Amino acid sequence: MPRIIGQLLFLGSPLLLVAIANGLCIKYDWIKSLKKPLDLGLRFRGKRIFGDHKTWRGLVINLAFCVLGASIQGVLQGRGVIPSWVFLVDYQTNGPVLGLLLGMGMTAGELPNSFLKRQMEISPGRQATGVLSVAFFLLDQIDLALGIWIFIFPVVRPPLSLVLWSLVFTLVLHVAVSAAGYALGMRKTPV
Repeated sequence: MPRIIGQLLFLGSPLLLVAIANGLCIKYDWIKSLKKPLDLGLRFRGKRIFGDHKTWRGLVINLAFCVLGASIQGVLQGRGVIPSWVFLVDYQTNGPVLGLLLGMGMTAGELPNSFLKRQMEISPGRQATGVLSVAFFLLDQIDLALGIWIFIFPVVRPPLSLVLWSLVFTLVLHVAVSAAGYALGMRKTPV
């Protein structure tokens, strides 16, 4: 188990940079020129496709900071400061590509959930009611991990056990990071 946790933490460490950058941009309203909806205000069946909270700013931050983080991972691997069992790929060779795929997977993973919520008229930041509330809560926590695995699969080729453990780990970590962001005034809701 420590091996899996170490591999997942290292693989996902660029996401920490993304979380910090996104949190600061939201809190201080930086990069306003990119704070425009990805769906360009378009509608499907009379309802917004993704809504105002999925922005070009978020996409750019996801891509830029995942590429930066994965490039740093390549440098760390090259210097031999991280144990070799942690590496799921050759970060020196594939770091920037992996970072790009991580950022695209993060963004793409969250879009289906946003689409479903808009179609069901669930406001951003709000939860569904009844049985749907549990389903949407779980999906909210692991959607980015699912998107990431889909995008990085051609490069990483993980065993199924690693993917399944990552979903559990992501659920726990996402709730903790969201709560910390709320405590620091970077989020309006605790989860």
